[in-house]
Amino acid sequence: MRRKNRVDLYAEAPARGNFDECPMLEIGIEPQLHLSRSDVDQPFFLICEQDCVIAQMHGTARIEFRNASVNYFDLVLGDFVYVPGGTAHRILTTSPSLQVRYKPEHAGLEGVAWYSPKTGAEISRVVWDCAVELPQEGYLRACSAFNDNVAMRTCPDTGAVLPQIDLSRFNWARVAAEIREAEAFETARLEKRGASLRRAVPRGDLTFRPPPTQTEPARTNIYEFVRVATTQLNPMFPYLGPGCMVPCSAMHDPEWRSAMGYFIHENTVNEVNLCFGARSNFRTSGAVFVGPMQHGVGQKPDPNFSGEKHGVGEKRGNEDRPDMIAIHVITQRQAVDEPQREAVSFVCEKCETELIRHPYDAFAYPDTIDHVPNEAFLGLPTIAQDAWICERINGDDALRICSKCGHLNPKFPTSYWGWADYRRRTHVVVGARKIMEDAALKAMQAPSPVAAE
Repeated sequence: MRRKNRVDLYAEAPARGNFDECPMLEIGIEPQLHLSRSDVDQPFFLICEQDCVIAQMHGTARIEFRNASVNYFDLVLGDFVYVPGGTAHRILTTSPSLQVRYKPEHAGLEGVAWYSPKTGAEISRVVWDCAVELPQEGYLRACSAFNDNVAMRTCPDTGAVLPQIDLSRFNWARVAAEIREAEAFETARLEKRGASLRRAVPRGDLTFRPPPTQTEPARTNIYEFVRVATTQLNPMFPYLGPGCMVPCSAMHDPEWRSAMGYFIHENTVNEVNLCFGARSNFRTSGAVFVGPMQHGVGQKPDPNFSGEKHGVGEKRGNEDRPDMIAIHVITQRQAVDEPQREAVSFVCEKCETELIRHPYDAFAYPDTIDHVPNEAFLGLPTIAQDAWICERINGDDALRICSKCGHLNPKFPTSYWGWADYRRRTHVVVGARKIMEDAALKAMQAPSPVAAE
């Protein structure tokens, strides 16, 4: 299979089997998407060294955890589950399901474990280095050893013996061969083009390292979430530190919310865009794509457009159907031990000359806010950065006059994106929390009746 950066996951589903965890995107993309179509229970608890996210694309399931703050989540269409690094988890299929797992390009260590159904104690575990052994190869090796070794299946406390695994229900050997072939092809193609590849470095030990940011299991449903989201690219989980998976929601409804506008976005990390329902000429439900690091966003102006009118119904360069709606989840993995930069640029709607470019550190907030208890209260700083530059360009006509053709561009339609609302709400949240903290402290410093007696 030749992997691509534009994939229809529903079209690929018939080729997938029980917990295939087959990577869909090209080498070098992070996060990588792994697709499985399952009608049986996962025969082990999986442990990933680094954080991952599971999305339910069809059917129902339950994900169980061991030694975590959460016992389980029941999954339906649109559910996203955040799985912290090092957390043992297993998927129980309650109806035929389609799932994708977001993982780092280089996943580090992985392993599988089995637990006593009576005591909950771990019975056995097998760990491997993904730089050396593919996950599917590790699954097959571990399950084969589990079947052949009674000691691996026996609870030391109760003496109960776990049943053997029916390996005929899994295609891991075929999937591993498919992945090896695809990766060899992709590597040769990229090297021929002179592309630089980030190769995984094998580890000298099989001891799990803690992830760089502390997280806990969490569940969010995209359809429930987007209904109350205040902005486009609203992060679905409060985990935004280095190494975190950051799925963000986007809901498009230009018929109701007016024109999108157009801007150029740059990012030093990949953005994986997965569509969770669209009525559109250009968007497909279940499709995933990864664009270039610099890409246009919104409704690109028609170069032949005169610039004299700005009505919603006007013909533009990439006009969709008038009743278009779409929900997307755009996911990136935060950089670890290296800079992460972004930039937003606005161009002339008439000749596409750049009007202004605003580069920034992806972890830096554009405003000064006092009394921030921790970085999570600032939300995703990139949204506030976009709001800041929009406020600047909308407030100064001179910044919207094209230096090449002299055209005065209209103000950017910030209401469509909601960035300003998100930025203002951040200020209110931090301020209100400080007021509440002061009120509580004052109340607690007053002498209690018991102490007075």
